[in-house]
Amino acid sequence: MNSKINWHTTFLEIFEELNHIVKNMYLKNEGKIILGDVVGRNIKDDQFLKIDEVCQNHIIDSLKNIGKPIKIYSEHGEFSTNQSKDEESPYIIALDPFDGTSLYKNNIPGEWWSVLTIFKSNSYKPIAAAAFDFIREEFYFSDNEIFSYYNINTKKVIPNKIKRKVDLNSGIVIATYTMTTGYSILWSKNTKNLINSLHQLKNPPLIWPNGGSCIYPWLERGIIDAYLMFDEPRTEIDPGLGFTTKKDFTTLEFNKNKEISIYSFNPENRHEKINCYIASNNYKLAEQIIQLI
Repeated sequence: MNSKINWHTTFLEIFEELNHIVKNMYLKNEGKIILGDVVGRNIKDDQFLKIDEVCQNHIIDSLKNIGKPIKIYSEHGEFSTNQSKDEESPYIIALDPFDGTSLYKNNIPGEWWSVLTIFKSNSYKPIAAAAFDFIREEFYFSDNEIFSYYNINTKKVIPNKIKRKVDLNSGIVIATYTMTTGYSILWSKNTKNLINSLHQLKNPPLIWPNGGSCIYPWLERGIIDAYLMFDEPRTEIDPGLGFTTKKDFTTLEFNKNKEISIYSFNPENRHEKINCYIASNNYKLAEQIIQLI
């Protein structure tokens, strides 16, 4: 049994194999069969597709080769690998096996991802995260010390020096998921004051209309400055939390009275939703946005 797991190498190999699987399925127009509903989700917003199952099974089966017991909380189920009666799992993985099922089902080749975070089981603290962008064929990895991403064909690490933007008038990008009618209604209902205020700026933000677990690698990369959501499922947050461990990064819950608390991973509550939520690579920026809502 390995004494220490090289998470970077492990998931790079897993995602390289999975990339070929997903691309072949798309070329054959496979993976769009609806297998069921997603626990805690409206069927208008998300469903369990064959592509989800294929990605989920490949990742879980590959993790069996590690040798250590791992508890896996997927968006579509709860699993264990190498589990024995006498040994508890030192690791928990929160997994979104395929983020972008609605796009995939509608033949839109954009934002297909697998995203996951590894937590210590005794503290629920994230220790690393990995993600794969199937469209751009880019692998992302982050732990408490490093962040790297690169194209899997070249293996050339792309330098990334994030320039955190500290105010709303600095050309920031705010992401939110509005591609389904339900989330569009929530966004318009809750952000009227915010949008009016932002529109008055000389350099107003760009609103990127996609989100979920795939947004967190871009938050750490600095492409996205903040991710604002209402009624956000925990299963869309938890797989990305390993990309928010660096200094100044923040994940916050808040209410209508602008009372703020730090969001934290708790697998027992994984099927719940967060009424008001924001993630950002800059706490001050997140706070400014909340105050305008």
